[in-house]
Amino acid sequence: MMHKKIIPLIAFATCATFAGGLTHNTNQSAHFVRNMARDASTEVDAIYTNPAGTAFFDDGWQISINNQTVWQTRIIKAKFANGERKRYEGEAFIPAMPSVFAGYHNGNFAVSGAFTIAGGGGSVEYDEGLPMIDAFTLPTAGKTLTKVGGSASLEGTSHIFGLTLGASYRFIPYLSGYAGGRFNYTSNNYKIDANFPSIGEADIDVDQDGYGITPIVGLSAQYKRLTAGVKFEYRTRIELENDTKKMPKSLAQSFSSFADGVKTDADMPSYLAIGLQYAFLDNLRGSIGYHRFFDAAAEYANGADKYLDCTNELLFGAEWDITKRITFSAGAQFTRLGLNDEYLTEINMNVDANSYGTGFAFRATDWLRFNLAYFRTFYYEWKGDKTEYGVNNYDRRNQLVAVGADFTF
Repeated sequence: MMHKKIIPLIAFATCATFAGGLTHNTNQSAHFVRNMARDASTEVDAIYTNPAGTAFFDDGWQISINNQTVWQTRIIKAKFANGERKRYEGEAFIPAMPSVFAGYHNGNFAVSGAFTIAGGGGSVEYDEGLPMIDAFTLPTAGKTLTKVGGSASLEGTSHIFGLTLGASYRFIPYLSGYAGGRFNYTSNNYKIDANFPSIGEADIDVDQDGYGITPIVGLSAQYKRLTAGVKFEYRTRIELENDTKKMPKSLAQSFSSFADGVKTDADMPSYLAIGLQYAFLDNLRGSIGYHRFFDAAAEYANGADKYLDCTNELLFGAEWDITKRITFSAGAQFTRLGLNDEYLTEINMNVDANSYGTGFAFRATDWLRFNLAYFRTFYYEWKGDKTEYGVNNYDRRNQLVAVGADFTF
């Protein structure tokens, strides 16, 4: 009975989507980190943010190489029914979250491709377990697991690697279209290292992998000082299959859903992005964007999608060319998740957030530009009541630094 409650929740674990919906990473370059409203971009990052905008590139090649370093903490404050209290912290440090864009433009036609971490991006580690583990020792011992001589640690790792390829065409001087797709490969690992005084060690190690294709279409328009962009990513059907490396034989029947070869749903939902950019002056631009993730129409493990609605985001940004070589940027993103309390767990603790970013671009030569940016997210603490064992408060902290280099030739 104890372990049946622990493991199914692990299936929901994903490693912090740093900007975007429940499964998408929309922060795919240093350009985004310094100005989040990039959905009408016609710079090299448009290969991801506004792919139809690549038809407005100058002739030749544009390439961008980016990396993000991320720090995140997940905080759980638990008060159990008998009055016991404990604070749990899950730490994630991701030294490298890379992306590469490449596009070639000639006349009215452009082809482009990208490598991105489309979702996930690293590991979250809880060195002292979670409330749902300690809850099982309280009815008999009246204390948390560590206080009765036991121990537990959890680690969840999640990556969705994306390879995108597509083409755009400018039909008339002011309007272009795009069609392409992304191949997504998902790789997850969940580990529990636990020792219960009553039964001894209970270690579990499960890998999951699967893949899916995302069709992508887009439109972009450019008239005088105004640029608009629209992108739609279709629902990506992904089914994950277990590769169970460690499972005590005594628990195999209780945890049949984590047996080797078992499959679970882990879709990426459809995603709509709309953006506008306006040049108020030759050296001053403002932009706005809107994102909608159709989470309820996707399928997730254990039917979690029935507790979801759509996620919505508003984005704002500004860029100022201080000189011909230096650009200063700043932006903000406001994310409101379409979920109810039933969806939230100690592992799957996605909450509403406001994010802010700023940074600089420095053009070293006519063919080389560097980007440096900083991004921080402020989350809304969630206070809930898990009736089976007490009250949990969920909170998160997140910040990242991004660097990148753009090449034109």
